[in-house]
Amino acid sequence: EQSQPDYGGTRIDGRGGQRGDYITSTDGDIRFTVLVEIKTPKTRLLQGTKIIRSGAWSLSKPLTDAISQIQANACTWNEAGSKQPDNLDRLEFKGIHTVQPKGIIIIGALNELKDDEDTRSKRETFQRFRESIHGIDIITFDELYNRAKFIVDDSERVPH
Repeated sequence: EQSQPDYGGTRIDGRGGQRGDYITSTDGDIRFTVLVEIKTPKTRLLQGTKIIRSGAWSLSKPLTDAISQIQANACTWNEAGSKQPDNLDRLEFKGIHTVQPKGIIIIGALNELKDDEDTRSKRETFQRFRESIHGIDIITFDELYNRAKFIVDDSERVPH
């Protein structure tokens, strides 16, 4: 729907506004807003050189910062930006509604979590973490690529 959206929170002097990478929507008979933050494929998912405790690794600061950022942006958009008359009119004209917006973070690559003796604990730490986050999908670049490839490959097999 919009790249580099302004989610709101701007003061009279123009400071304090919250911006994101993209605002988009779900697809269906009724559509809802989705906020998207994109980092890089090289952004680390975990940090450190060893397990911290109980078989768990430390999460990377860029990953936890991205979550904090998208949570704050979703809150601001939900409470202010989505209620601003021009935004409300534009989105409702397209049949898009804001109700507790979902977040998507695209970050890193799963190959970071393999090829050493700690592969299993790294995979488990990352997967447990991302499955425990409510309202935010954390997708790696390789996962996104494979999803897109599946869609393209599948569409080529379907008779037109």
